Amino acid sequence: MNIVIITHYLPYPLSSGGAQAQYNMIDQLRHEHQITLVFNEGSGNTIHAMKQLQALWPDVKILAYRYYRQLLCWRFIRDKVKRGLLVKLAPQSRKLKIERILQPYGQWFSLDQIRFIRDVIRGAKADLVQVEFFQCLKWVNYLPSDVKKVFVHHEINFVRNERFLQEFHLSSKEEKAKVQMRKEEIDSLNQYDRVITLTDVDREILQKNQVTTPISVSPAAVSSPSRLYGEWKGNVVFVGGYRHIPNREGLDWLCQKVAPFLTRNIQVNLVGAFWPSDYEGQFGHLRIHLMGFVDDLSEALYGNMMVVPLLTGSGMRMKILEAMAMSMPVVTTTVGVEGIPLVNGDSCLIADTPEAFARSVEMLLDDASLRCRLGKAANGVFQSNYSPQQLSKVRETIYEDVLRS
Repeated sequence: MNIVIITHYLPYPLSSGGAQAQYNMIDQLRHEHQITLVFNEGSGNTIHAMKQLQALWPDVKILAYRYYRQLLCWRFIRDKVKRGLLVKLAPQSRKLKIERILQPYGQWFSLDQIRFIRDVIRGAKADLVQVEFFQCLKWVNYLPSDVKKVFVHHEINFVRNERFLQEFHLSSKEEKAKVQMRKEEIDSLNQYDRVITLTDVDREILQKNQVTTPISVSPAAVSSPSRLYGEWKGNVVFVGGYRHIPNREGLDWLCQKVAPFLTRNIQVNLVGAFWPSDYEGQFGHLRIHLMGFVDDLSEALYGNMMVVPLLTGSGMRMKILEAMAMSMPVVTTTVGVEGIPLVNGDSCLIADTPEAFARSVEMLLDDASLRCRLGKAANGVFQSNYSPQQLSKVRETIYEDVLRS
């Protein structure tokens, strides 16, 4: 099968959950199918990274829509200058926070880029075009009509918006923009031949919100090998990059709301790219240690416990799958574990208030038998549901069904 994948994020390096979700699935599928991967060159999607990925995937054709061609689009220049000025002049302003949600950066679709994508699809003799991430959702309006179109919804944008914006009192104009974005998201989803979500929860949400396109569930896979519970290194770990808003919001909640309820000093190793030095240091009894991007995530995780203090966002949390593979005990919020079949008190600890979260962290640090029991149970769930080979077969079955239909 010839598959063209249009993505907003180059799946390398593996510095985000989205990159991992794409990489691990394509890494399985490329042995059975002819895959062409297309992305926009940019600050997070470099040609250097593309060459590194190409060396790992010699059987995948990887193409970049080059940055200099994007500069020919006046909307690209306008949005880039406007967003850059806001970030420079008012980085913590209400206006910037809301605009990042209601006016997502990156949807330009210039005539030159449309021609580029269409030429790629024709050249690849594509049987199926797969579009990934919300920023690329509206590509469905510009793809050839005679090719099957699949959209992989890593995170439902209107759910993310609702959760993030609930702390703000929106003006009537802002409320109208939020409602319009939701409508446009649903309308675009309904133009695809198939929508793929990573969890049953996301499928149910879309079905309840007038998405009539057939929806299939195809969970993301992680590449870390499954490891049984063993040594205890005693570290608390948070995994996530700075550029993903729910990660920043979650860490702020941990530092500002949870830390005051801790009764002793606890260090959290923060694994992820681009975190500013402001986050390094002491917050009451909580100390944050920035580890940055690590080449071997499994070594940073194994033998430790994970905290997932996420309050907003949608989709599947790859960090929790990594923890399950490593038999790590996990303390998470309900939002953090959404769509993953872990059970509070049986295979993880779920806490949604700062006091309960702090108490759960200290409980795990004190109780070796509880850590062992939760870690083993989580690993059992992982082995039963999330092996890469099993998940790639699920995805292939979906593709075959789409082509038959």
